[in-house]
Amino acid sequence: MKRFIFVFFLGIFYLAGCTTANKHFLKVDTTPSDAIVSVHETSDVSFVQIRQIAGTTPFEKTFDFGKTGQLWLEIERRGYAPYVEKVLPETGKISINLEKIKDKNGKYISDYALPEINRILLARPDIKIIQRGFSNEKFSEEKSTIAQEELIKGICNYVSGKYEVITVQSSDIDKPLLRSLWRDVRSAMEMLDPIRLKYFAQPPFLETKSSRKAARKLGDIYKTEVILLITGKQNLETAGMVVGKIGITAAGTASSYAGGYSRALSRGDSFFVYNIYTPNFAEGTNLNAALINCSNGEILWINKGLWGRIPFEEPDTVKNIITDLLDGISQN
Repeated sequence: MKRFIFVFFLGIFYLAGCTTANKHFLKVDTTPSDAIVSVHETSDVSFVQIRQIAGTTPFEKTFDFGKTGQLWLEIERRGYAPYVEKVLPETGKISINLEKIKDKNGKYISDYALPEINRILLARPDIKIIQRGFSNEKFSEEKSTIAQEELIKGICNYVSGKYEVITVQSSDIDKPLLRSLWRDVRSAMEMLDPIRLKYFAQPPFLETKSSRKAARKLGDIYKTEVILLITGKQNLETAGMVVGKIGITAAGTASSYAGGYSRALSRGDSFFVYNIYTPNFAEGTNLNAALINCSNGEILWINKGLWGRIPFEEPDTVKNIITDLLDGISQN
């Protein structure tokens, strides 16, 4: 069983120019700036389970080159071709001129930005509360409905004064549109990296034409620019299940990907390390959120996280979770 841990922070500080063991100072700069830099131990950067972010350019800090004495830096920025640079302990400084790229229509890709938002369309959160015994699981419709309603209230309160929130009514017209939309959004929530999404060279879109059409039609019906979708599951273990698991440990982070990254930046941590995919968990709560541009189906923002048991009947607790989950939307 995988442990209920998905984000770790490494905040290691060194004096500029100081070298001990195989740790060496490196200055990284790009043109244009504000490119995100991932650190890899091999040249194969296409697929990793655990990703280490050094920060956004320009920066200077000390890197651990380990036993091999070499690292590869993956550099990404919206609208520019990804770049991979091999660095050695003696490198000291790198300056990269990033190459501007075009979309399939031959137009240069714009920098990342949320569209102008006045109204957010909120799909009713798809959250399930599961009561787990030692040999069975039971879906609680009552607890799930309470969680859904409290999340809706909490979200409306959180964005109050900045955006107007319209909740999808799930009419006969809405239901088939939502089914198509949810299909692609669930896949995006699972596969896309919340930290790097806004730095991807090209903006990600909903996969199928039908889901993009559904987003556009829902936006037209409700007169909204974006749609927010939230899904999740909470496992509640019975006393019998807990007793039966003696010796099996689990620890919650009480954090989302984006929230954890923001806190790491504000603390001045040197590196941010996280699992790409959300691990399995025995008890606790997993929430995923995505913001979709209604006009074209662009996936504007994604966040996800793992928390312990959330008492949804406590408004202050729900408020704290939503503040963490929606980190990134409120900052744009």
